Amino acid sequence: MSTPRFDLVDVVHTIRNNRRTIIIISLVAAILGGVVYLVSKREYKAEGSFIMSNPLYTDRNNLFQATGIQFVDYFAGDDDVDRLMNVVESDTVKWDVAQKLHMAEYYKLDMNDPKKVKKLLETFKGNFNANRTEYNSIELSYTDPDPKLAADVVNETMTKIEQIFRDYYVGQRNKMAQSLKIKIAQMDTTINLLTDSLGKLRDQYKIYDLINPARQNIVNSTVKGSGANLGWAMEQVQNLESLKDQAVSDRARYTSRYEEYSTTGNAANIPLIHVLNAARVPVKPKPPGLILTILSCAIIGLFFSTIYILIRNYYRLLIAVER
Repeated sequence: MSTPRFDLVDVVHTIRNNRRTIIIISLVAAILGGVVYLVSKREYKAEGSFIMSNPLYTDRNNLFQATGIQFVDYFAGDDDVDRLMNVVESDTVKWDVAQKLHMAEYYKLDMNDPKKVKKLLETFKGNFNANRTEYNSIELSYTDPDPKLAADVVNETMTKIEQIFRDYYVGQRNKMAQSLKIKIAQMDTTINLLTDSLGKLRDQYKIYDLINPARQNIVNSTVKGSGANLGWAMEQVQNLESLKDQAVSDRARYTSRYEEYSTTGNAANIPLIHVLNAARVPVKPKPPGLILTILSCAIIGLFFSTIYILIRNYYRLLIAVER
């Protein structure tokens, strides 16, 4: 039994003979596509973009460079942008934005149900998109039937990301400044104790000369004093003076560091994220539109109806030959 012939000529003849059926199916598909488009909700896509500045630009080590001035790039490097993308994709940002915009109420989800909480995050992730460009800027978008909500989500997300990064870097500096402040208070207590002890020894033994060799080698060779155990008192005064001088010197150094960290810690008004394009409320629905939907459905109907008719006619030829 030979296989029936079904070459290009037969294909063309089959399509031509069934062109009416193919056209009808294509028109029906186009009409159905148009109806579905009209009855379905339109989705709007809001977009925004921002770029991150170098968080180390306002760092203490760069603002108060001790030796030489080293150039610090204004823009964040690849590593910083990688960390930024981790924050953008984190559930923390999505959850905070969803709470701020009352998205659970909008989607009618009960937050007391863990499954609904998971659904809210999944819905957010499905509608949200973040892309990193070749110039290290970040593009955000959110798609939703409510155009205002879509724009609010993008703008609130950028605000939240800025807050997280600023709080982290500024918080680290403030914590260091607070640690220095506590240390300075402890050193003040130590200095006051040394001052009291030293003052009592001097008054008791009438020793009012500088006898601390650490003070630029200033030593009075004719120390005056009185009372029993004068030699012991002189040694004690010298020891206390050296301790106090070192404590005062350390306190001055710590105070200087504290002022530096306080300066960089007050950089809360310097944004780490600069918005390039704020999200605006979209006025046109997300593509495809009505015309493109109708054309797409018509092409799909034309394609599948043609394939169906060719396969049907080919199998009819096979059955006829077998008989």
